[in-house]
Amino acid sequence: MLFPAVATAALLIVVYVHANIPRFTERGPKRLIAHATLLLAGLCFGVVGAMMSGTIAPPWAVIACGMGVVHLPALCVLVLKRLRHSGRS
Repeated sequence: MLFPAVATAALLIVVYVHANIPRFTERGPKRLIAHATLLLAGLCFGVVGAMMSGTIAPPWAVIACGMGVVHLPALCVLVLKRLRHSGRS
């Protein structure tokens, strides 16, 4: 099935976002809050999705996809910031 491919794409989104947050966010509590909020929200979204999916998909794949879905808006913001050559905020 395509579960490993979709989960890999989702995890690549997560890695890209967390690798680029320091580039566009000042040091201190803002950066820590950004990382923690995204990780906790993604994990919660993935776990709830895995509990509701039953036997349709493996739980690890649903959790990874949930993490990717939560990180997708942050990915869009970071890509736009990169295209505009924005500084840290």
